[in-house]
Amino acid sequence: MIVKTLPAWLVLGVAFTFARGDTVPEIATADFERLLAAIKPQQGESPWRQIPWLTNVTEARRKASAENKPLVVFTAADGSPLSRT
Repeated sequence: MIVKTLPAWLVLGVAFTFARGDTVPEIATADFERLLAAIKPQQGESPWRQIPWLTNVTEARRKASAENKPLVVFTAADGSPLSRT
């Protein structure tokens, strides 16, 4: 029974979504400035952003070796931490 009525429910759901005509309410300028200030990173909140990160592994290995420092490598599941796929 559910399988037979599924297309009807889908069509009804889509039609209802478009028929509602919901719009996003506008934010007053004063509220926008206050909210923007609240969500923007604050001074000193993200100290890792001030590190001069290297994106070339070979260059990073040479520099780490020359300075006798460890090498930190960030990676992602698809192998591209900088979204360069």
